[in-house]
Amino acid sequence: MAAKRRGLRRYGTIVMPVAGAMLAVFGALWVGIIFPSIDKLPADYERTLYFDGTFSVMNPATMSMDSFPVEQTHAQEAIGTEGGALLIHEVRTVVNTATGEDISATYGDESTLAIDAHSLEFMPEVDERGRWGYWAPPRPLEKGDSFALWHPGAQQALTANYVSTDNFRGLSVLVFEINESDIPIGTEPQSGMELYLSPKATLWIEPSSGTVVNQTSETVTSIDMMGTMLPVQIANIQYAEETIVDLMGTAESARTMLLWFKTLLPWITIGIAAVLLIISAAIVAVTRVRLREVEAC
Repeated sequence: MAAKRRGLRRYGTIVMPVAGAMLAVFGALWVGIIFPSIDKLPADYERTLYFDGTFSVMNPATMSMDSFPVEQTHAQEAIGTEGGALLIHEVRTVVNTATGEDISATYGDESTLAIDAHSLEFMPEVDERGRWGYWAPPRPLEKGDSFALWHPGAQQALTANYVSTDNFRGLSVLVFEINESDIPIGTEPQSGMELYLSPKATLWIEPSSGTVVNQTSETVTSIDMMGTMLPVQIANIQYAEETIVDLMGTAESARTMLLWFKTLLPWITIGIAAVLLIISAAIVAVTRVRLREVEAC
């Protein structure tokens, strides 16, 4: 029996440190290589975002603003890769819900975006319009952060600045704001007058996943009338309720997955490895002490 116990101890002193070392290596590889390689926008990404709100447009006959309710749809689908970028085909449609008229020819858009699937930044050398900045918020985010988010209307990346923390429908979020004034965007086709854009947007973002769970915006387009900015279009748009519900689910799921696979899994693995190494070291130490006692006898 004594010989059998010694054999088991020798077996343990070999297996445990080997297993511990393997777990430690796996934990390090998971943090440094494996998880970063899978923490990206999937190649089969597909999502449709719904917005509602109001457009107000200058009526040249009355020189007053005519307002009408609208619904916007942003349909996005990954269609392949090019030059290391994930290509996302995006179609933006707009409907006047008062009349049912599709006004996408005037207010919609269609293009293919070239995104770095890991960082979520545009790749201007591949993107068909040379867009830059972030397509979506980076992750993770912290208090005091800021990031440059591409704004389609301004045709440039605008800075989103941290404003505050908030609890949005039970979810802890960071609030970021874009607030710019009088950005030149070209000329009005009929009059040739210079057009200027003043966008303001508020984003409620789940910080660990970067998911925007709510968004409101007011975008004012103006012309310069002898030094006075005269609004010709005002767009007040926000996420539709169905999109908020969808993105809340996405944020909660992503937060849980990131907690387990980015934080807990590697540390649990490394912790078990450390315990095994400590136990094997203790067994070796005890065995040596007992051998010395036997030799002394």
